[in-house]
Amino acid sequence: MSNSEMEQGLESRDAASLASASAGADAAPPSAAPGRRYGGVGQAQREQARRAALIDAATEVFGTVGFRRATVRSVCRLAKLNDRYFYAAFENLEHLLRATYAHHAQALLDQLHTAIAESAPTLDARLDAGLHAFFAFLRHPAAARVLLLEVMGVSPETDLAYQRYIFEFSKLILGMADAPLPLSEDAQAQTRIVGLALVGAMTNAGTAWVLTGYQDSEACMVASCRRVLHGALV
Repeated sequence: MSNSEMEQGLESRDAASLASASAGADAAPPSAAPGRRYGGVGQAQREQARRAALIDAATEVFGTVGFRRATVRSVCRLAKLNDRYFYAAFENLEHLLRATYAHHAQALLDQLHTAIAESAPTLDARLDAGLHAFFAFLRHPAAARVLLLEVMGVSPETDLAYQRYIFEFSKLILGMADAPLPLSEDAQAQTRIVGLALVGAMTNAGTAWVLTGYQDSEACMVASCRRVLHGALV
């Protein structure tokens, strides 16, 4: 199996598992009439707002007490929602964890892409822009803990969601070098593994920074991580 086929297979399995886990996400509460409006706000908008409130609350709960100590009641209490709305949007807490992780991982990816696109077209400028965006994101400790710590080892299904985004971050890092794609299967494998290793290095550096209370300056973190990335990409 080629590396591209391996990655496509992983992403296909992940998409299927996430689709299954999300099957009840948009279901209306039992008492709600489809399309009914309250105060000029449609049902779909209310459901979207409740889902966002639950993800915001989950970020705070998972990012402070941790996923394994969280309860549906604690999330609903913080979101100021009845638990029936929780179960209308999510099957269980792990489903909410995956949605919360995906929310923050996608937000970070979007911020990284924007920062890199707006930087000067050189490797050093792209690295600096991406690293500043990464460490600025980690300044939000609850979101950072959800992104870096809370999804690890929960279940195979959640691991797939995590791996999907690891591949995306790897592609982004490798793409900053603007190098031609390797032709041989062995060279492709090495490139893929280098990308994953660099994501791991940035994840470990970011995790330590969060857990030590941002002990080192952001400038120091950027300069240090730039050396690692630059050395691997040139």
